[in-house]
Amino acid sequence: MLFFGNHGDYEVTCKFLDKKGQRIAKKRICHNVSKKEARDGMMNYITNQFSESIDIAHPIKVVAKPTTSR
Repeated sequence: MLFFGNHGDYEVTCKFLDKKGQRIAKKRICHNVSKKEARDGMMNYITNQFSESIDIAHPIKVVAKPTTSR
């Protein structure tokens, strides 16, 4: 448990602009990962899936929040 204590489920939201100037927001749930892994995974997903349409002059904002258990 020493190395796996910070793993959990995170809701990751990513906001960015496409080349036309439209705002795009994508949301995913990442299971059993750390917060950093969730953010990095979302950044990789966005850059791979939207590489042709991302406006690289504007920042990509990635926010990871713990999911609430019901």
